[in-house]
Amino acid sequence: MIGVCLQAYMYAAGNEISCAEAANIAKGLSHNKPTSETYTVVGYVTETNGELSRGQQIFWMADTEDGGRVFQSYWCTVPEVMQVGDYVAVTGKIMRYNSTYEIKNGEVVLLSRGGSNGNENEVPPVIDGKVQILYPDTWLYTDLKTYVGQTVEFDVPFYVCNNSSSGSLTISPRRIYQPTNQALPLSSEYSDLLTLNAYGTLKLTNVKDYHRIGERLHKLIVKVNSQNSVSLVACEYRGNTRAEMERGYDSESVNMRGEASVIVCCMNLEYYLVENLGTGYGPENASDHQKQRTKVSKALAKINADLYGFVEIEQGQSALEEIAADLSSNTGRHFNYVNDGGYANGSYTKAGFVYCSDVLEPFGKIRENNTGVKQRKKTQAFVEKATGEKFLFSVNHFKAKSGSGSGDNADQGDGQGTYNGDRVREAQSVLANYAKDCIIFNDSDILIMGDLNAYAKEDPITVLREGGMTDLHRAFHADSSYSYMYRGQAGYLDHALCNSTLYPQVTGMVAYHINSDESDSYTYDKSSDNTMFRCSDHDPVIVGLKLDSTLTNNGNITTNSYEVLFYNEIPYIKNAQGGYYAVYRIDGNIVKSAHITTHQETIEGLSQGLYILNIYGNGKCWQTKLLIP
Repeated sequence: MIGVCLQAYMYAAGNEISCAEAANIAKGLSHNKPTSETYTVVGYVTETNGELSRGQQIFWMADTEDGGRVFQSYWCTVPEVMQVGDYVAVTGKIMRYNSTYEIKNGEVVLLSRGGSNGNENEVPPVIDGKVQILYPDTWLYTDLKTYVGQTVEFDVPFYVCNNSSSGSLTISPRRIYQPTNQALPLSSEYSDLLTLNAYGTLKLTNVKDYHRIGERLHKLIVKVNSQNSVSLVACEYRGNTRAEMERGYDSESVNMRGEASVIVCCMNLEYYLVENLGTGYGPENASDHQKQRTKVSKALAKINADLYGFVEIEQGQSALEEIAADLSSNTGRHFNYVNDGGYANGSYTKAGFVYCSDVLEPFGKIRENNTGVKQRKKTQAFVEKATGEKFLFSVNHFKAKSGSGSGDNADQGDGQGTYNGDRVREAQSVLANYAKDCIIFNDSDILIMGDLNAYAKEDPITVLREGGMTDLHRAFHADSSYSYMYRGQAGYLDHALCNSTLYPQVTGMVAYHINSDESDSYTYDKSSDNTMFRCSDHDPVIVGLKLDSTLTNNGNITTNSYEVLFYNEIPYIKNAQGGYYAVYRIDGNIVKSAHITTHQETIEGLSQGLYILNIYGNGKCWQTKLLIP
């Protein structure tokens, strides 16, 4: 159970501060001049005027229940009458009125009523001197209220969720994901994730070294300053380090279903320009370009794929030609590029292809789909020289979420941002062009990749999945996959999908986290760092293929209406005989898999918790969640 009150109004996570921090901000302000930035101040109600006028109320707050008048909520909108002892979040602009520090006419969210956070265990138990977090996937920082002012050790590791501030980190006992990457927009699960994200992280201060997002803090000991702010005393950092990434991408994930004979990589290069520099997009000068080139070339050589699809690479042929030459020089193999006949036009970017001519050769002419943004949706067929097998590679870059739009392109407040209507139409056009390309290239196997500027459960991806495409992120990594970070929340805008005939030939896929988990301060234009890290703002996505058109679909499910049911709290799969299943923990680690041999296949041996169940068959992957009580 989520231990907070769900309300229609939700504040944006990531900018919460304590009452003391808010008072310090107000001290530096001129009289009656509010901040330009909006803040969310969290604390206990210590005194109220007892009145409610037009849904508004005045009350005072502090970081402890007996902390006195530290900060004031002045005629802010409340969901109900606030009482002394309530734990609240007040969102608005901070101001100073004489010696009073306040938010005026803001919005209030009731986090817990009168000292009870709504959880079954009001105070997290302490065992062997450690605070026990029983359910990391639903933990809320309101659980820490009992320990304000104390030094505590946690019994579970915490993840670094954001490293954008110097000297501090945002941490949580779970990875924080974009809600629309995990749940359908405006669904009840989406609403729950908004709450979990808003109250699921802590600010960790007293951090001296650089740490990547995704690193885990084991044996974490902290001083609890407030409900969502702690100071580091001691910990051990493990996992997701640069040293691990230097060893290369996770080849086991790419070869999960056999050894791949063709490795495909797609990557957003974040405005890779070699000409028309200094336009405000991409490198400003030749020196910047060389620094960008160094970082990108090291990353691509480390991946050493057989086929690359790029987005945000400069129009014309010079950028593709340069990358192909660098790959040839750095890998000792022969790389070429697909010439689309275009020319450099300012700093505009396109989609493009670079391939290892030792392994592959293009078949037919490149096909362009100019629905919406032009030059950003292209398909090329390739033939594997060793086998003669062919497949279509579709590289796409859909309309971005930035800017303002009208009609179905306006922000609908459902987490999908602006221009969702255009992205839906682009997804529909990819499917429509696929039907034509199958005839032109005389093959139906298609791999669709690129930056689609939509998270996994948003409408454009739903269009592609309902059009017969399998989401490879979810098929191989359940809910744990990501390629992009935005304000401390992970998700994947960079997709890999395929149709039912290619799916049996996919050996695996993985996102290589050399960019998304890095601080923005390591970009080529902000540092002298010449490593491959943070060569772009998106991670490369890598897919393994074992091309063999004689392979049948993995699992031929003999009945169509398969479902998951429970008997005595044990789940079983009905009507999926002939397929197979895999069960993952919520962190993406597989715990159980088997072929489905009976009409009612029982899944036994799962301990209490939340799981992801994938059912594979007929060239598709069907996914649902399992809650084991």
